[in-house]
Amino acid sequence: MAYSVSVTKKSVFGDQRVHFVSAVADAAEGEITTGLDFVEHFNISPKSATTAAVKTFKNVLTSGTASVGTISISGAVSGDEFYLVVYGR
Repeated sequence: MAYSVSVTKKSVFGDQRVHFVSAVADAAEGEITTGLDFVEHFNISPKSATTAAVKTFKNVLTSGTASVGTISISGAVSGDEFYLVVYGR
């Protein structure tokens, strides 16, 4: 299954497109499709999580395959909720 993801707001900061994303984990690892063509940088903060720290990777799937515009998360627990601010193009 896929993480439940919603882009709550879209904006532009300078030359970067910015998407504000809310995500809920349904498994230990999963991918978040950001809606951007390429992720330059992102910030993640927990909304409600039992996991102290998760591993995150930009522009790659959990399998290690390159996938621009995607953020992968591993080490989460089903039900963990996150906010992300994603900068890209």
